[in-house]
Amino acid sequence: MLCLAACDQTVAGGPPVGGSVDSDAEIQRYLRRAYLDLTGETPTEADLTASTTRLRDANNSPTARGELVAELVSKQEFANVWTEEIENGIFGGNSLTAQYDLVCSLTRGVEPACMSCQQADPCACACPQIAPLKLEREKLATTAADLHGGMKTSTLEKRYAMQTGYFAISGSPEARITALFDDFLARPPEPDEIENGRALIIGSILPGSPAGVMFHEYGSSYAEMLDIVFGSEVYREALVRRVFDRYLARAPSPVELAHFSATLDATEPDARSLVRAVVSSREYFEQ
Repeated sequence: MLCLAACDQTVAGGPPVGGSVDSDAEIQRYLRRAYLDLTGETPTEADLTASTTRLRDANNSPTARGELVAELVSKQEFANVWTEEIENGIFGGNSLTAQYDLVCSLTRGVEPACMSCQQADPCACACPQIAPLKLEREKLATTAADLHGGMKTSTLEKRYAMQTGYFAISGSPEARITALFDDFLARPPEPDEIENGRALIIGSILPGSPAGVMFHEYGSSYAEMLDIVFGSEVYREALVRRVFDRYLARAPSPVELAHFSATLDATEPDARSLVRAVVSSREYFEQ
């Protein structure tokens, strides 16, 4: 099924001949699920009544559902839910605060310059090794606001991947590459990707020379590798897989994967367009 958002319309845009009309109960079941998935909250009775009338009066068309989903995705609540879910995934169930408490505590325990720190907040220590971690935590704490303000999801995900607090406890370069692929590309790395990723993390020996290759592009540092990864077709396909899994609990078909990945911006993809297409689809409505 390619056109998820249009499979309940004829070519002319009307409901199929002989098709049934969706009841208010069916529409309300859909609305409760969509509100909960996208905002983390069930709709108020006023919202439920107004949205039910809105969809019923529009024959519950994909366009009407898409407009409603777009409004939900534009809310601060969606940004909050998206941020919580990405942090839960990449931090192994930790919140941002818990992750940085762990990393700062470990740093305080092994760095002589930080061992005398008595701050209750381990990231409040002023020693040179911990001060940058506190700045990282403060920057990442703006993620939900930045997403709500229009920043692309790929830009924010790359921001997380760049921070010491994300990769510090991974250990070896090989483990860092494995975590990066598992967290953001939805698959394990191939042996050659691990080897090249390791070289990119270590960096170029000679200034200006490439350290390794990733997805057929050369880079000389971890930062350049992230530019390659988050601007790749592999990443765009991973976004499609992650959205399908999150909202439809299934993998996309090869045709769906090719179609939806092609709709994403090649340099700065954003998952919100995928969310709108999937959550406004007939398949999601009927689940």
